[in-house]
Amino acid sequence: MSAKFPTAKLTDIAELNPTLGKKLPAEELVSFVPMASLSAESAKVETTQDRPYAEVAKGFTPFLDGDVLVAKITPCFENGKIAQARLPRPHGFGSTEFHVVRARHGIAESRYLHHYLRLEEVRANGQRRMTGSGGQRRVPASFLADQAIPLPPLEEQRRIATILDQTETLRTQRRTALALLDRLTQSLFLDMFGDPLDNTKRWEWRCMSELFETSPIFGTMIPAEAEKGSWLCLRVANIQDWQLTLEDKKYVDLPTSAIERHSVQAGDLLMARAIASQEHLGKCVVAQPGDELWAFDSHLMRLRFRADKALPEFIRQMLRTPGGRNIFLNASRKSSVQYNINTKEISALEVPLPPLPLQQTFATRIASIEALKTTHRRALAALDALFASLQQRAFSGELTLAAPRSPAQSLAQLQQLEASIGLEALIFIAKRMPDGDLYNSLKAIYFADRHHLEHYGHQIYNETYCALPHGPVPQSAYDATRVLIGERMFSDFDDDAMRAALRRNDKKLTALRDADFSKLSRSVVESLEWAVRYCSDMKFGQTKTASHDSAYERTPKNEVIPLKYIIDTLPPEARQRHWNL
Repeated sequence: MSAKFPTAKLTDIAELNPTLGKKLPAEELVSFVPMASLSAESAKVETTQDRPYAEVAKGFTPFLDGDVLVAKITPCFENGKIAQARLPRPHGFGSTEFHVVRARHGIAESRYLHHYLRLEEVRANGQRRMTGSGGQRRVPASFLADQAIPLPPLEEQRRIATILDQTETLRTQRRTALALLDRLTQSLFLDMFGDPLDNTKRWEWRCMSELFETSPIFGTMIPAEAEKGSWLCLRVANIQDWQLTLEDKKYVDLPTSAIERHSVQAGDLLMARAIASQEHLGKCVVAQPGDELWAFDSHLMRLRFRADKALPEFIRQMLRTPGGRNIFLNASRKSSVQYNINTKEISALEVPLPPLPLQQTFATRIASIEALKTTHRRALAALDALFASLQQRAFSGELTLAAPRSPAQSLAQLQQLEASIGLEALIFIAKRMPDGDLYNSLKAIYFADRHHLEHYGHQIYNETYCALPHGPVPQSAYDATRVLIGERMFSDFDDDAMRAALRRNDKKLTALRDADFSKLSRSVVESLEWAVRYCSDMKFGQTKTASHDSAYERTPKNEVIPLKYIIDTLPPEARQRHWNL
């Protein structure tokens, strides 16, 4: 994979499935990690259990805090159950379905190996090398042992791991936000309507058949294809976590006679009615096809409700509650190969039904929450793509520090804002400014720009400064901080990325992560560090006085400070060297 780094076999840089090495005292507590505790989504060991060594000494896999755990059995390996074990105890034990990778000290970093083994390419190759059959297929230890790992110097391994960790943190924050919004939705339902199973609010029980505009129906049996067909055919795979996802599209041509039966209208509830997992039986979405032609396949059931009886979004959210799931699953059944619910069973289902106006109030509130969730999902998709790109670049030796730019040859070259660098510069300063002082953080950007202009001949990210009453203000950075508290809707920076990285509380700016150093050149880091040191101990009045230089004084209040004025404040030798002024 790597064109720039030498490679080494995994077993040359790490121990694979090492033994415990020594017996522990029988009563010593160790951290026990069952397979369920290793999260494929967060790539972390989410929970551990304290157990005496005597209980786990036989029949379990030993490892140490910091080792990398690789689930070897299907489908855990394919799903990405690979994580560094960060344990509260020095010793850990867990499932026998773990391979253990222990980085050799001074040669490899555990976090670096963790990220490499999670590469999609590595997991795909591992899946092809699995041995066994059915649900007992496993990745052999020989597959990991033979892995040719790109091996940069230790410091570079640490830098790569840090960059990937930072991006993973952003992804985790987005997932957490989505989970919180999901819980908010459930809390709102329970607050307004109570638990459907207990029905403590005494709503009238109604049979679902009374609520339907048309009878429930299964979808088309016509096989859907990836490229052929005029109708987008929705399948169980298109309903993930009770949300519609159209990443995997397939199409059918519906005959005229089947259009009424198997087409989808706005407001139709599409439900998974036959599936291998009880957990996913009944998951459903409210369809909004717009101007597109949508159909649905035979593993889905279409429910079309009377507008004067029940709102589909109310029914969907009810079925997601624990009580609603209980009611629904009691009406379902299990065959030899899958869980099912048919049209008669869903029609006979009885549910508590509140008045329509209350359902409408609920649906309006849910729409606002769903809009927020859509924003977070789009941002998460972008972060997922960024993470995959960073992984590929990192292990091919392309994730280098930003190269220093050559000095600008004219003032016109100093005008175009580089927003991604600007955001990282603001994060860098906020992370290091004592007490998160907002005023000093913004002034530090100005001081850093002057320093960078003097020594390197160009600004850090081509910020524009305004002569406001308390000194020069970096307009893009200042506007970004105002977005954080709702004073502005948009800024020149990536507002989603900014909200995930920064918090503002009145006059305090807090960084939730460190800067992405792949976007900051060494010269930029040098100037930013200088500026933080320069003003970190200053009081408000001292910072104000220091920033009121000749460029500020020459500019009318509330106007943009011309870049020429700022350059005029620099030493003559710098102006001559960079711009021949």
